[in-house]
Amino acid sequence: MMNSMWGPTSLSIITLLLYIAAEGFSIAHLRRNKPSYGKATYGLLLLAFVIHWFALYLGAKAVRAVPYHDLPASMSFFAWVVILSYGILVLRHREGTTGPFVIPIALLFLGASLMANQGGQMVIKSPKISGPLFATHVTTALIGYAALSLSFVLAQLYLIQNKQIRSRKLGVLFSRLPALDVLSRLHRTAVIIGVSALTVASVLGLIWAKINWGTFWDIKVLFTFLIIAIYLFTLFPRWLGWGGKKIAMLSVTGFMAILFSYTIVNLFISHGHSFR
Repeated sequence: MMNSMWGPTSLSIITLLLYIAAEGFSIAHLRRNKPSYGKATYGLLLLAFVIHWFALYLGAKAVRAVPYHDLPASMSFFAWVVILSYGILVLRHREGTTGPFVIPIALLFLGASLMANQGGQMVIKSPKISGPLFATHVTTALIGYAALSLSFVLAQLYLIQNKQIRSRKLGVLFSRLPALDVLSRLHRTAVIIGVSALTVASVLGLIWAKINWGTFWDIKVLFTFLIIAIYLFTLFPRWLGWGGKKIAMLSVTGFMAILFSYTIVNLFISHGHSFR
């Protein structure tokens, strides 16, 4: 009874409710700028983050693997890493007003994970898709994707702020959100984390693939290198001679490539990186 009550699914549902509450307080904090709302947001996020970790741990323990063996588990882990990336960004720049726009990403993926996981946890059948090298490869890849998802949100906010300034129609968000230069710095930090993690994941993945498949090639590799290239251009805008707005739009394009890679490529195109 206790195992059922405090199993991965139950803990994930509690986590989802805490994320929803945190989102509510973060929106209230954005609108009214009360410190108590901000503290409540961070407190709820921290509690949810810890409970989410226990849910992932129990799920991983049940199948004796890191929790990414199927699509639902992967989405739940991705949601957790999104909150981790947001926490790093807040600690690095002391800027938390982007919370109302970041937390929904975690809500979306955790909610989708719960809905998709109707059949319960799956057990990894092949011993090849396990081990520390494979675990580190997938974990760093998901960290990279989460950080780049965060950069997508920041790019969107940059475009919103830029539009308000150019149109001279300054809404409520203008006074609450960070200035353009701050958003640029936040975006750059997120992209650096994302590109670094994704590059490490790619190198580890190529080594693992050579050992287990005898080849480096998989269509997923091509899309990953494409994503890295797109975001490298956002880090070095002089290569293109572009300003902040075009860089933000390029970042949005990169995120679309991530979504395509994470869903269509994994589900229907790639054989080595398939969730099927």
